[in-house]
Amino acid sequence: MHRIARFSCFAVVMFATAIQAQSVISARSGTIHYVEGKVLLNDQEISPKFGEFPGMDNGAILRTTDEGRVEVLLSPGAILRVGESSSIRMVANSLLDTRVELQTGRAVLECAEILKGNEVTLLVGGKPVSFARNGIYEATAEPPAVRVYKGEAMVLADGKAMVVKRGHEALLGDVVTAQKFDDNATDDLYNWSSRRSGYLALANVSAASAMSNGYSGYGYAGGGWAWNPWFGMFTMVPMSGMLWSPFGYGFYSPFSVYGAYPYYYGYGGSYGGGSGAGTYNGRPVTQSGSASSGGTAVSSGRLGDSSGGSSGGGGGRSIGGGGSSGGRGR
Repeated sequence: MHRIARFSCFAVVMFATAIQAQSVISARSGTIHYVEGKVLLNDQEISPKFGEFPGMDNGAILRTTDEGRVEVLLSPGAILRVGESSSIRMVANSLLDTRVELQTGRAVLECAEILKGNEVTLLVGGKPVSFARNGIYEATAEPPAVRVYKGEAMVLADGKAMVVKRGHEALLGDVVTAQKFDDNATDDLYNWSSRRSGYLALANVSAASAMSNGYSGYGYAGGGWAWNPWFGMFTMVPMSGMLWSPFGYGFYSPFSVYGAYPYYYGYGGSYGGGSGAGTYNGRPVTQSGSASSGGTAVSSGRLGDSSGGSSGGGGGRSIGGGGSSGGRGR
């Protein structure tokens, strides 16, 4: 009886935390999701706490130190990852029209999905850069430039629009020009962004499974951010089918996850230990049944490689890969 009571209390706490976190994430863009090192919001150092995600008001400035990095959730499917010694300013935090200014340093924008009617714009060197397609984009402030690793960007300058395609870099000086670059030559911020995308995919399976069983929900008719209380982080959950991030990671909807991972529903044998690998739609996936992840979403250190384990509350296995590769998805 005591064990049942303790579990019930734990479930209530997790449910309450989920509701609290979801109310934050659904209100606006600019949720500070993950922190490494020292990061300051309006000159106040962020102190990570489980289930709490600071938000950026309009005009707020987020700054990293020479050892800091930060991940910011924008509109559903769009994530901005800011590198060391960099700063951004939130211009508009509306989900329908998100505008962020890169003031110093550099940042990588991952657009895994841009919902219809939503817009994400980066201001780089005073010039607005918008993104019509899913992709991976890197912006630098000195000199102002935007690289397109995958996808397509549009720069507006002097009343004219320039389309920047994959493998091209827009130099945003007094005169906007574009040139080719080697999009196979990635850097540390790009590779870190790829790993972070892998962690979000890791948390997706148990979150989508819980939703399918009616344990959780998310507030967007077309899919969106979903809180995973067992991993202590948000993840992307599409409304239907599957979503492949531009880094190559799969995100399942509540309606597609069962076909790929039926043991999340309590079938298919034991849940402790063991691992395996297979494919889904021709893409490799790995399962791991190790110990439960206990990491926080907003953390002052790296999300540990132990996050490749099973979700603590879900009773099932998760996709392995807490130490996911920094390689590029094509």
